[in-house]
Amino acid sequence: MTGGSIPAGDADTTPPNLTVVDRSFGERGAGYDLTEVRRTAGGHRLRVRIHRDPYPQQSHALVEVLTPAMTWTPLADEPTSTWHPATPSRSTTPTPLENLTERLFQRAVAILHAD
Repeated sequence: MTGGSIPAGDADTTPPNLTVVDRSFGERGAGYDLTEVRRTAGGHRLRVRIHRDPYPQQSHALVEVLTPAMTWTPLADEPTSTWHPATPSRSTTPTPLENLTERLFQRAVAILHAD
């Protein structure tokens, strides 16, 4: 798996209420993965994990929150039917998954800050 991270200060395209903490992308087998962690203005840590496999049933896209017990708890997921057909079967960059990533982070913020 190839990958890397971007420093927290390199968050120019991130909405002002979220700061990038870590990001990694890699190819795996016949698919690819994107994992990104962001911190909200309120101090929550959110993680988006997306795996794009040639088979929709083996793919997933979800956002999780880090609990005080240091465990990741799922907040929301995105059905593969809404994003899988629109993404290429192979990619060497995270670009095809970036809109989905933003959508998941925004859903998490809405869930955490709902009145």
